[in-house]
Amino acid sequence: MEIKDIKLSWLYLIGFLLIVALPLLNLPPWFSPSDWGKTIVFRTTLAIMIFLFIWQALSKPTGGEPRSSVRFSGETKMILSLLLVLLGIFFLTTIFSLDPRFSFWGSPYRAGGFLNFVFYVIFAILAFLILGQKEWQKVWDFALLVGVLVSIFAILQQFGLVGKTLIPFEKRPPSTLGNPIFLANYLLLLVFLSLSFGIREKEVFKKFFYFLSFFLFLFIIFLTYTRGGYLGLFIGSLYFSFFYPKRLLWLKIAFFALLILSIYGVYYINIAPEFPEFIKENKFLTNATSRLLIENALQDSRISAWKVSWQAFKTRPILGYGLENFSIAFDKFYDASLPGIGKTVERSWWDRAHNFIFDISITAGIPALIIYLALFGVLFWQLQKLKKRQQSEDKKLITHGVQATFIAYLTAIFFSFDTFSSYLISFLLIAYSLNLISENKYPEKIQQTKGNFFLKLQRYKKPIIYFTLIIFVWFIWVFNLKPLYTNAEINKAESLSQRGGCKDAIYKMEKILPKRSFLDAYLRLNYSKVLLDCEVQMRMPQLSLALFNRGQQVLKENIEIRPYDTWNWLLLINFTNALIERENNPEKIKELKKEASYYFEKASQLSPKRQEILIEGIKTDLLNKEYQKAKAKSQKCIDLNSKLGDCYWLMGLTNIYLGENEKAKENIDIARINGYPVYSESSLMALAKVYVDTLNYQKAIAIYWDLIKAKPREPIYHLYLALIYREIGDFENAKKEASIVLILAPESREEIEAFLKTLK
Repeated sequence: MEIKDIKLSWLYLIGFLLIVALPLLNLPPWFSPSDWGKTIVFRTTLAIMIFLFIWQALSKPTGGEPRSSVRFSGETKMILSLLLVLLGIFFLTTIFSLDPRFSFWGSPYRAGGFLNFVFYVIFAILAFLILGQKEWQKVWDFALLVGVLVSIFAILQQFGLVGKTLIPFEKRPPSTLGNPIFLANYLLLLVFLSLSFGIREKEVFKKFFYFLSFFLFLFIIFLTYTRGGYLGLFIGSLYFSFFYPKRLLWLKIAFFALLILSIYGVYYINIAPEFPEFIKENKFLTNATSRLLIENALQDSRISAWKVSWQAFKTRPILGYGLENFSIAFDKFYDASLPGIGKTVERSWWDRAHNFIFDISITAGIPALIIYLALFGVLFWQLQKLKKRQQSEDKKLITHGVQATFIAYLTAIFFSFDTFSSYLISFLLIAYSLNLISENKYPEKIQQTKGNFFLKLQRYKKPIIYFTLIIFVWFIWVFNLKPLYTNAEINKAESLSQRGGCKDAIYKMEKILPKRSFLDAYLRLNYSKVLLDCEVQMRMPQLSLALFNRGQQVLKENIEIRPYDTWNWLLLINFTNALIERENNPEKIKELKKEASYYFEKASQLSPKRQEILIEGIKTDLLNKEYQKAKAKSQKCIDLNSKLGDCYWLMGLTNIYLGENEKAKENIDIARINGYPVYSESSLMALAKVYVDTLNYQKAIAIYWDLIKAKPREPIYHLYLALIYREIGDFENAKKEASIVLILAPESREEIEAFLKTLK
């Protein structure tokens, strides 16, 4: 039954240890986004292990699994059946998904999708079939060591001992997991196991390691300031202490006292007029206590997102919208008027509900949610039965620790969602639970599998092995290594565009664009972002026109790939509006205006109450000189959420076009109060354009001179000044500004010489 019965057992063990170490992996540009690189290595490693498993199963003289026998009790069969039924439902919802391709592959941003879930299930089953008791302890010890290293890196981030260049973050440390919430969820899956192992262990060194891990994990969870992590830790600790297998009255009394103290502490924090000085002076305590304020929790945008999720769920309750398609459902019922959710543009885009119940029910339907809950319910129930029949107090303790872990985990993901690292450890825990239940079942109730299936296949051993090898090599190359390279090139191009290397960035993107893969949509979306970055840096009219033309072409391809993605349509409106501004051909402009209106209608159908779409629609109306329509859309934008400054800003510009100057000043002031950057470069450029369009040239000239003072070597400002001076007949100043453009941007010589010929 043990791994020692398996040939090449050391390869399996190395494979499992390598997979368990993956939370540490975060190396841009190849392994970024963080979960993307982890998933690629996970799939590749596991594919190799699956091939070894099949090869050994077919190579044994008597047939059968790699182990001498695999023990399946009724309980383990029930759990495995629930896991496979869940996988089957996910397969069905992928087939009937609104976006089946995306449901199957997911995106590098989240590294989800049906394929990855299949690998998580296979990972759990292989771990159950292959690992014996001694090997399980090695795997868990190594997992705790990895957790310690992840925690140490978080501490280095928190105290500024590691720069933010390698792994950028804002306030709370994400370590190598990409987000502090993900870090808290990952450590929650390790904290009670480390405590259980520490209590059980007799050897001093190991005991020290387990307890050190436990307290380190506790500290980092508090350092993440995640409410879900705090609550998961609290509920898990509550169960661990009050239902501890031994009758340790002192432990229960101590935890009860801690419980009362915690409740009073939260109550005091919420009623106190201000924090005591010792809290104010400590940044850690200030941040932690502020997260416990009920007022702040009630204003959390998650609550608004759940209201949207409830409306979305009711429309497709059976098979949902498809795995990974939460954003489609969310956009359809998005409501900018809900508290917090539309306060800023960045907070209004959600691809997860931050609640596993809504995430599963909306993407896969109620049957999937029922099976998911049943899976953990049966696991917990079987572990509870196991505790009652176990004779060893040490084994009872470990089983109890696994139960506490599941409780803490489900509590935490009620307020967040799974990522690679939490999926990895949770499926490892499922496999470990199966192992505990199987190994501790009464011997007379255990059925021994005879390996008849593999025995029958042995006559076809060679063709099966060769075929399997070809399939796995093809899979690793086409769906792991090639996409890994493509994603790395995307990351390099984005980095180049942000550092001014636009020519190289565009060259890289154009080079990988024809290489079709499941990253096509992701590639094109990121290419459009690169083009936007480059346009900001290379803002000469003809060049801008070329960049926006290319961006529009790429985004048109993208809406064919992902027609239900609101963001693609929104970007397409943005690029088309930019083309309308820069195009000189009247027929082309007319065509572009029709396209912009069509894209606006499509985007509005996907997300009727999204202010970002209205904002782009207002810009289209202004370009079409349909000012009353722009005013109506601006008012609708304000009515949806009066705290978004963008709506007031565009209303102010519309007022100027309509000659309502007092109203314009009032709305622009409100925009500024609501956080809109009215004095930013892009805002001043937009305002100057409005003044030019309304023939108020002196105000436009004043704005461009202010911009030149801030950026004297920006050629576009001098070019626009030259155009205005020509318009008002001031040819001398027009020539002067044109000559400055020629000095600052010598590549524009042909364009400037053509301009100078018009000054006669």
